[in-house]
Amino acid sequence: MGAVWLAAALLAAPVFPEGRPITEVTIDATGLDESGLRALVELRPGEPASREAVRHAVELLFATGRFQDVVVEETTTEEGVALSFRPVPLPLMGRVLVEGDRVLKFEEVRARSRLREGEPLWPARLERAARDVALALVEDGWLEAQVEAAARPEGSEGPTAAAVFTIRSGERVRVSEATVEGAPSHLIGLLGEKIRPRPGHPFRRAQAVKSAGAMRDLLVGRGYGRARVEPRESYDPSAARMRLSFTVEAGPPLTLELGGDALPEAGLRARLERLLREGGAEADALEEGRDLLERALLDRGHRQASVTYRLEERTRGAAIVYDVHAGPAAIVDSVRVSADEELALEVPLLTRPELPLRDRSVDEDVRTLTRVLEDRGYPEVRVTSEVPDGGGRVPVVFRVQPGPRVTVAGVHIDTPVPLPPESAPRELRLRTGVPYRVRDLARDRGSLLSAYRDSGYPEADVVASVNRTEDAGEVEVILKVVPGTRVDVEHIVVAGLDRTRETVVRRELTLKEGEPFGLDRLLESQRRLAALGIFQRVSVTEIDPESRGRRSLRVQVEEAPTITVAYGIGASEGDLLRGSVEVTRRNLFGMDRSLSAFARVSFKGSRFLASYREPFLFGRRQEMFLTAFREEEDRPFFDYERYGGFVQGARRLTSSWNGLLRYTYQRTDSFNIVNPGQVGREFAFSTFSGPAGSVVNDTRDDPLDPHRGRFLSADLQMSAKYLGGDSFVKGFMQGALYHRLNRRTVLAVSGRLGLARTFGLEESIFLPRPDRFYAGGDYSMRGFDTDAVNPLGGNAMVLANAELRLDLGRSFQTALFSDIGNVYGLVSEIDLGRLLASAGVGLRYRTAFGPIRIDWGFKLNPRPDESTNRVHLTIGHAF
Repeated sequence: MGAVWLAAALLAAPVFPEGRPITEVTIDATGLDESGLRALVELRPGEPASREAVRHAVELLFATGRFQDVVVEETTTEEGVALSFRPVPLPLMGRVLVEGDRVLKFEEVRARSRLREGEPLWPARLERAARDVALALVEDGWLEAQVEAAARPEGSEGPTAAAVFTIRSGERVRVSEATVEGAPSHLIGLLGEKIRPRPGHPFRRAQAVKSAGAMRDLLVGRGYGRARVEPRESYDPSAARMRLSFTVEAGPPLTLELGGDALPEAGLRARLERLLREGGAEADALEEGRDLLERALLDRGHRQASVTYRLEERTRGAAIVYDVHAGPAAIVDSVRVSADEELALEVPLLTRPELPLRDRSVDEDVRTLTRVLEDRGYPEVRVTSEVPDGGGRVPVVFRVQPGPRVTVAGVHIDTPVPLPPESAPRELRLRTGVPYRVRDLARDRGSLLSAYRDSGYPEADVVASVNRTEDAGEVEVILKVVPGTRVDVEHIVVAGLDRTRETVVRRELTLKEGEPFGLDRLLESQRRLAALGIFQRVSVTEIDPESRGRRSLRVQVEEAPTITVAYGIGASEGDLLRGSVEVTRRNLFGMDRSLSAFARVSFKGSRFLASYREPFLFGRRQEMFLTAFREEEDRPFFDYERYGGFVQGARRLTSSWNGLLRYTYQRTDSFNIVNPGQVGREFAFSTFSGPAGSVVNDTRDDPLDPHRGRFLSADLQMSAKYLGGDSFVKGFMQGALYHRLNRRTVLAVSGRLGLARTFGLEESIFLPRPDRFYAGGDYSMRGFDTDAVNPLGGNAMVLANAELRLDLGRSFQTALFSDIGNVYGLVSEIDLGRLLASAGVGLRYRTAFGPIRIDWGFKLNPRPDESTNRVHLTIGHAF
């Protein structure tokens, strides 16, 4: 804040030569990029001196985050005034030093401070780092700890400083006594076992709070639904001792009783008990329990259902009593839509014959019919429902009064400042001849408003007016734009960079200096910077938000660690148990490039990759990957070893489609072949060399456990002798669709098709064995062993799967599945009459790394001498 204060003091001085011509502007910044700083100081010789211009220049210099002060000096002569800007650099952290009491390890001090090498040591940043370190000491029992942090200059080159933490810890506070008070006598012993920290141990407040929670859980589990446990502290500073007491308010033992009519759902009582337990049987939880029961009754057609609750004393404790009055159940007998004219309303309604009558479904159907007719151009439509009271079989009638149909006679945009074509909104929904819809008018107004505000008019407004023509069935729509003052971007200051080059930040910004300022562009710039993955925090803010015509922006970033390590563990039939680790060095050379190494090892094989990523190829936004790999695998009917590499480019084609192009070279050696007498030349060394392309569309809500969305992909590969490989072409397409049928049930279907053939007189008609298609096992056709559908593999594969997944609660899920498919030696041999099929049932347990899956599959048309079923245990869904 020193720079702003200095500038304000300077410009407030009455001797400042306001209005006199500037004779010279200098920037005294030895060792710094003077050209970059000069761009922020727009004062030029010959211009009149201005306090406001100097203040703005100081703000921009200070916004870079590199200076602790900016000193402005002026020298007045007969010709005018000479201005000198002298920014005082902030010290940059070179290392962390710890002085005083050594009660924390150096590594923990550094981690807690969150200071990084090369980071500017702002006083406020040092103060926050000291507070974080002191907090760590307090959490570990050093309640009297005091920590100070300061920057100590060191080294002769550049403004480098050590961040020095001086720690005065005081005496560590230990627990002298810990008791449980106010608890039921028969539970004091059990609660005492939960006490943490114990007497003699360092006092840690987090442990005490966690212990109180464990005691409450124990009491709730024993029926004390309203139990409260509060840890209380009595601190003796002179002895550095803490007396802990856990004060228990158990309340009476609570039981749940249901009176009146029976509940319509078996699991409803368990859901009610869980809700009351988690809510501590407080008033809000009791109300929510009543709502839960009433909703369940209403959903089953009990339109007059009511539920009340009360608390009653019992011999031992108290009871929460819910009185359930269901009333008669109503079933929809018929549904009819009555209109004043023929409207051909083929609208799917929630209210249907033979279903329970739900009033909220009727209300939703009224809204649906209204919306459909509004979309057809009936803005004055009125829809009402007629439903007799009582239970039994009830007819439902929807009466529609559409009113006159209205079309658009014309749409006019009245604006003093037309937008250029590239900034104008897309085609408006309201057009001459289309039905007039109020919703379209609101969207068109919003689109026009957004276009102007993103084109540099942040105060723009759009006023819509609708005028009826002489023909009452038509309207003229006028969208009047009041643009306000245009605002352009003056300067963009980037702060917080250490390793990253400024060009990486600027190429992601959709806001450019000298171009219009738009809030949507600002948010998009912030999103794109965050999506790079090389920054922990990103903010784009206005330096001068009150400026009318020009505004400057500050892009503040905090760089993320350059090295990340990811690891995982999994299981499948093919690999048995497998583990993987990936180490990535991000932001190479400060240009958002990355280098990663990946290793996966299992009982059945291994895979090693090294990959380099270039995000901006040839100055264009184009990703390129260069990868080398080696892998080996023991398959049921042969083993192989493969090595090679590929160059791959990826590009987003649309918002949901991505395209990939690659060139691959790989060498494969197959060995340990089953039935070696059938082995021909195609089982020897094989080489793939050629181009490949893929398109991918992925809209799944969760790739590990999808509930809705789709996944589509198509891949085409070609290897040719003149490129150094075997000659064949291979294509593979797959698609999966996920649809949530209700809150607990998901339908998942998948299809896979693989086709390939060789070409060239000297080539075998079959693909090399590792490149063929295989089926069978936990990820393709369950009930079959891995690759057992056709052990020799083939040039063609057809496979379809379907699963009905039912959520059982508590992270468990069950599934019914069916798989059908086959593998054919040649494409010409495809015969859908020879498809094999299996079906079965499975159980899943959800985890953070995907569901643990057990499937029991049965062959529906087993071949001779073949087992009829197979149990599969693996991690992850089959598709």
